[in-house]
Amino acid sequence: MIRLTFAPNFMLLPWMKRKFAVMALLPLCFASHLVIAQEQSPLQTDVQVRVKHGDRRLVQFRARLEGGEATVRGSVQNLPGGKTVLVSLRFDYNSDADIALDELISQIVVSTSNKAGNEFSRVTIDPNTVPLNPNRAPLYYSATLYHPPRNGRSLYLARIQVLGNYE
Repeated sequence: MIRLTFAPNFMLLPWMKRKFAVMALLPLCFASHLVIAQEQSPLQTDVQVRVKHGDRRLVQFRARLEGGEATVRGSVQNLPGGKTVLVSLRFDYNSDADIALDELISQIVVSTSNKAGNEFSRVTIDPNTVPLNPNRAPLYYSATLYHPPRNGRSLYLARIQVLGNYE
């Protein structure tokens, strides 16, 4: 006959509860970092545009997103007042393929820097993984940033980075 006694378990129960609670919550402290690291989409394009200080004309650019046929076209324009710049983007995806995957744009990073590469201003656009569908409506985004002071230089750089994936 086996006889069970529960008295020692009552002594350990409060200690076990605390230890279990700490052990159960500990992975949650790192979960957000793991999810962010896993969800980081690849860089699909990285465009640098040279812009003249004080010139209000549009500086246009175009780039293909790696891995497919989607493109981004845009313009950079100095705004009145001499301290800010408007970056306008248009994403388009035209394909003649029988089967074409959606382009998921997960993040757009727009920044300004001086010619030496020192970043001055940055905007991150989170399009919430909006799909860019083949042969459908284009997607538009824009951002206004400060550009670096002139400091005797005639040019500064606007940089556009697009992260995403075809799925």
